[in-house]
Amino acid sequence: HTSGTALPALLRTAPTCDDAVAIEGSVCGAGGAAVVARVLAPDASEAVASGEAADPAQEGSCPAGLAGSAACLAAAEHASAAKRPRDGAVPGGEVGASIPRATIIAQELEELRGLSQLYRERISLLEELQATLADGVASGALPGRLPLAHVRLLQEPLPQLSDLAGVEEIQAAAAVSDYLVSKAVVRQEEEIAAIAFLPLRNTRTASAAPSGQVAMPTTLLVASQLDGTLRLFTPSGELATTFVAGHDTPLAHVAVSPLHDEYVIATSDVGGIIRVHKVSVKQRRISKEDRQARKSSVVDKLSQHLGSQVNVTVQFNRRFRVPNGTEGVPINVTAIAMASQQGTKYFVVGDVDGNFTIFTRNGTMHARFTSGNPHPIESLSVHLGSVVFISRGSWGFVDLEKMEARRVVCPRFEGTVLTAMVDSQQQARVLVSDNAGDIWVFNTQNKRQCKIEHRFPRNTAWAPVDLASIRGFALALTPRSSAAGGRSVLSALNMSHVGKKRDDLARAVPTVVWRRHGPPVRDWAVHKRYLQGDLVVLLSEDGLEIEFFEVLMQVYIQPQDDNFGNFKLPVFAVATVLVLGYQYVKGKGAFDPELSEGMS
Repeated sequence: HTSGTALPALLRTAPTCDDAVAIEGSVCGAGGAAVVARVLAPDASEAVASGEAADPAQEGSCPAGLAGSAACLAAAEHASAAKRPRDGAVPGGEVGASIPRATIIAQELEELRGLSQLYRERISLLEELQATLADGVASGALPGRLPLAHVRLLQEPLPQLSDLAGVEEIQAAAAVSDYLVSKAVVRQEEEIAAIAFLPLRNTRTASAAPSGQVAMPTTLLVASQLDGTLRLFTPSGELATTFVAGHDTPLAHVAVSPLHDEYVIATSDVGGIIRVHKVSVKQRRISKEDRQARKSSVVDKLSQHLGSQVNVTVQFNRRFRVPNGTEGVPINVTAIAMASQQGTKYFVVGDVDGNFTIFTRNGTMHARFTSGNPHPIESLSVHLGSVVFISRGSWGFVDLEKMEARRVVCPRFEGTVLTAMVDSQQQARVLVSDNAGDIWVFNTQNKRQCKIEHRFPRNTAWAPVDLASIRGFALALTPRSSAAGGRSVLSALNMSHVGKKRDDLARAVPTVVWRRHGPPVRDWAVHKRYLQGDLVVLLSEDGLEIEFFEVLMQVYIQPQDDNFGNFKLPVFAVATVLVLGYQYVKGKGAFDPELSEGMS
């Protein structure tokens, strides 16, 4: 686009076919200069493209050499027409002259017709320029002596500008080292298959532990191996204990209790056997004999606080099995989770046939129903009383109250769901990632109705994407991304954009807070903590390295407007006067006749 004041000067300096100095790497083609000039200024005459421009001071006249030409006469007619007064207007602009009038709709229609005509002319000129460029490249005669670099730029296929418009939105706003801190790296001698966090009781206090006591951990990391061996680690990466699940076949799935009142780990194998283990966590204390031996020892003493201060023990609780299928064939378990509904704890088991089997805490089978999809249950995600399942691209909720599965279909969403989980801040929101790597936020009222509440910009993450929710943010992990050179990508997304319009000030902050590129990842786990940084653990692709991270991000909570603030002082004053008046009347006051007689 070129402004009206700069256009004449630009066209006066345009090269012509009559120039004596040739431009290296360009050839003047027939008619090419006229097309380029008309694209730059559609209202200018074709005489301008030949290198001659009319002098603004001599509008309506033709320069020497062009007198009588059709192009010059057209330009002169255009200039004289611009000076003529409009219909109904009085020349000279006398006061009181009649001005044509029209309705708002008529004026708007006239403007739209003018824009439509202008767009048609521009489209025609661009198509003519495109054809001229193609002919010039084919014949070797480039139009208007355009440099080769400009011609290549005009003909080079480029990405859609609609996709490039939001590049700034998907760029990380801060360095990952400002928010993600590596706490420990634990190397394993044997391959780890999966990891999960077992939440422990949270005292919800920021005060220091009493003297002589050590603060207890708020969670334990459960690392499982295919041979049935499980290791428990503290958040600092210290090994707390190791135990064997006791399965005869390879271990397939591990589930942990999401509640803090009981620490339970459930393991299942490929044969449908489920074993429940109860975990006990206490502070390690020295016995009286050991304390006495320390006092009487003459060897260099070591502090009793060195080493693990947590005593973790695991005890086998019970064993039960998923019933066989209709033909007596053992059910292949594909997913397992632990959930609670109105104080009752359940084991939710999904199988390869798309069915759910619900067991109570004591191992009794409570219900069995289908998901409505004959494909395997791929994953189960639990948050409080909400259980979300995924089965071959479809998703839904498991209703533990009515013992049924509800598939959810969102209008205007046609992708294949890879990950679905409930937002940790609002249970009506569900975070979803599809096979294209796009991240969606759905609003589900009563776990039946669904509507799209937000969609993060394209290329915010790359498929396949796994999601986790922390306070105010969503974490997106791509275990291995070809777009990142085969490395993993962990991103923190700002959830303050959800539910806001594009012109809302809340969306002025970047979408991606930080992004970390690292080695490929097999599995990961996220744990939210109170008054502490959240924990993120990544398991390397070979299963031989576990790295602990702490997420140091805080959410700004805007203070609520106190609409009652201006009335507080008057209300308190009136209330004080009423209370004093009530006490005065109740005590009969200084003007009570009986009180006056007593004083006399």
